[in-house]
Formats: sequence, C-alpha cells, structure tokens
Amino acid sequence: MSNVGAQSARGVAWTLAGQWGLQGVRMVSIVVLARLLTPDDYGLMAMAWVITGFVATVGSLGLSEAVVQREHVSHAQASTLFWLNLALGVLLTGLVAASAPLLAMFYGRSELVGITLALSVTFLLGALTVQHQAILLRRLAFRTLALRSFTSGITEIAVSVAAAFLGAGYWSLVYGQLAGVVLNVVVLWSAVDWRPGRPRRRSGVRSFVSFGGGISTFRVLDYASRNADNLLIGRFLGADALGLYTRGYGLLMAPLQQIHGPVANVVRPTMAGLWKEPDRYRRYYLSALSGLCFLVAPVVVLLAVLAEQVVEVLLGRPWLPSADVFRWLSVAGLLQVVGFTNGWLYATSGRSWAMARWALISRPVLILSFVVGLPWGITGVAVAYAAAQLVLTPLGIARAGRGTPVSLPDVLRVAVRPAVVAAAAGLAAGLSWFLVPEQTALVQLLVRGGIGVLVAVGLVASWSSARREITTLVRSVRKRP
Repeated sequence: MSNVGAQSARGVAWTLAGQWGLQGVRMVSIVVLARLLTPDDYGLMAMAWVITGFVATVGSLGLSEAVVQREHVSHAQASTLFWLNLALGVLLTGLVAASAPLLAMFYGRSELVGITLALSVTFLLGALTVQHQAILLRRLAFRTLALRSFTSGITEIAVSVAAAFLGAGYWSLVYGQLAGVVLNVVVLWSAVDWRPGRPRRRSGVRSFVSFGGGISTFRVLDYASRNADNLLIGRFLGADALGLYTRGYGLLMAPLQQIHGPVANVVRPTMAGLWKEPDRYRRYYLSALSGLCFLVAPVVVLLAVLAEQVVEVLLGRPWLPSADVFRWLSVAGLLQVVGFTNGWLYATSGRSWAMARWALISRPVLILSFVVGLPWGITGVAVAYAAAQLVLTPLGIARAGRGTPVSLPDVLRVAVRPAVVAAAAGLAAGLSWFLVPEQTALVQLLVRGGIGVLVAVGLVASWSSARREITTLVRSVRKRP
C-alpha cells in the first residue's frame, strides 16, 4: 500500500487510454455499420437487450464489488462466491432462453427467438469471470483490465463488421457480442492464476451477498428507467423507430459516459479523502464539476445545433429522422452530466441507501415521461425525457447535497460560466449557416462546428477562472488517485 497513489495514477492513465482508444474505434464502427445495417436491425437488438440487459444488471448480484470492497477475502470465500455466481449464471441462461418466445410474442417479431436464445449463453460465460475480474481490481491491475476491455471490445467490433460485410444482417451484432464475451473469458482466466476450490457452506459469504444486494437494488431501479423508453418504443412504434432512437441515443451518450467514467474514478476517492475537511471537500467538488462542465457543455450544445449534419456525416442520410431525437437527447445529456456527479456526493458521504431512496422517487418520474411523450413518436419521447431531466436535476442536486458542505446554490453558481461559453459557441455555430448555405453536410459540420469551437476556446482562454478550473481537473486526472 506504500505506493498505492502511484499505482492508482498509472491505473487512471491505463483506464483512460483503454476506454478512449476503444471509443475511437467504436465510433468508426458506428459509421461503417450504419451503412451496412438498417434501423430495423438495430431495433431488433435493442428489443432483445431490454430483457438481456436487465438480467445482466443483476447477474453478478454485486458480488464483484463486495469482494473489492473487503479488506480480507479468503480462498474459501472467493471459491464459494465463484460457484454461487456460476449457479446464478446457469439459472439466468435458462430463464432468458425460456423467455425468448414470450419476448417475440410481446413485440410481434419472430426473429427475437433466435437472437434471445443465442444471447442467453452470455450469462453462463459471464459468470465464469466475475471473481477473476474482482481479483484483478483488488490487485490494482488496471493495465491488465484495460487491455482486456480493449481486446474484447475490438474483437466484438471486428466480428460484427466482418459479418455485416458478408450480409449477416442483425446476426452480425449477435456474433460480435458472443465473440467479445468468449474472448473476455479466455483473457481473464489466462491473466489470473487463481482457480476456485470447492464451495464451503460456512465460509462467511452471507455479508458479501447482503452488501451486493444493495448494489443490485440501485442498479435495477436505474436500469428500469434507462430502458423503459426502449421497451415502449419497440412495443408500440416498432423496430425501425427503436433503431433510429437507440442510434441517436448511443451516438451522444457513449462519448459522455467515456468522459464521466474516468473523471469519476479520480474525483470520488479524492473527495472521500477530504470528507473530514468540509471547506476543501466543497471547493474540490465544485472545481471538478465546473471543469467537467467547461469540457462537456460546449461540445453537447454544438452537437445539438448541428444535429442534422452530425447524423448525416456519421450515420448517413437514411438515419436523418433521428436528428431531432439526437438534438433533444443532447439537452437531456447535458443535464445528466451534472446529475452524474450526485453519485460522487452520495458515495463519498457514505449514503448509498439515500441514493437508492432518491432512485425510488426519480426513476418512476422518468418512466412516466416516456409514456407521456410516446403518442408523439420518438421525438416526443426525447422531448419528454429532456423535460423530466430539467425538473429532476436541480431536485437531485439539492437532495444529494444534504448532509454535505455542498448546496444547490453552489452548483448553480459554478454552472453559470460553462453555460455562457456553451451558449456563445452554439449561437456562433447557428448564425454561421449563411457562410456555407449550399455546401455538403461534412463541409457545414467542419466550418460551423469549427467556428463554434473557436468561440468556446477563445472565451475559456480569456476567462482566468475557467482556465484555472480546467487545468485543476486535468492535473487531478493525471496525478491523483
């Protein structure tokens, strides 16, 4: 533990490199696959993912986190947890396979039987790796984990693209996912020298299961709210509409999550270390939030203003109906960036069950917003989702700040400056349309987007407090655990 800070700093660097490298390749694959597959193909996979994704959310019972959290874990405990995960994987595989005809009947698409049966195998395979991944996390083996994530992701992408070129249609997405899961098993079992022994009845794993139950409870609530829109759109508007919606959502949210994840890995432990120093805790959180907003807000606003050009360049003209969805989801995504940081406050102040109670309030509201917007199609769902986020975000901040030195007025004050920069960049990009009125989408995106970026960079460069907060955030990511 003497050099844990250095190990963590290197871990952040490997995590960033692995995630951002994979995201770059994934963006290229999105561009390629959008021209080889149809919205209906993606819609079918999204329909299947409603059930398989839910099962995956609870599949490990939070036991991986429980193992990482404990100071001491015996071989008997790890072995018993391994066999418990494996038994659960067998059970979930059977349940998902049995649900295949019901899912096909619900959506009215017979293709879902084969897709769901094929994907059910992933739960058995995934159960084989839960404890191995936890062991690597306990060892702070971030380099191995980053390489594992990158290689399995690249394999999934390569198989999907190759199969799509050969005309496999929606099956290319299934083949890619299966290939990535299989490689994940091979890599983790090769990288970890631990092998499970026999399960023991009195090995003391009950507390692990109890801890994991809290994790799973929150995940279930969060998953339900994040996928109710897919369920409703697929059931009432069809696979084409669902494919357009999910591509617009994925095009926006995947990059935002790749930014938030690595930053959170740095900020959370640092805030936890400052918990007994309220003033420093508050200043650090607000500085990190401000720096994150300065980095994200201008980009999201520019994506919203140039939605048609972004969709046409990256996905192609057949996907243009998703541009309005993309624009409104950009509004929701910008609010989510702030909402994500609520988890920092809950986790570092030791109030995980308070976070679960807030989920019991907020998640049903999000689901209700999807129902309200459904009569107006996928754009109506996106608009209603953005409106719900507009209401819930300040309420969530106020609730998360209870019992901490951070208040809602604090957050609103630091959000003003990034909002001004983002608004100026968006306005500049919007007003510059007359410079390239008849040009291709690519030219418009480059010229108008470039003008918006220059305005944002110019404002930040001339704003000393903005420069200071971004510099602080970047240095924290590079140097602190």
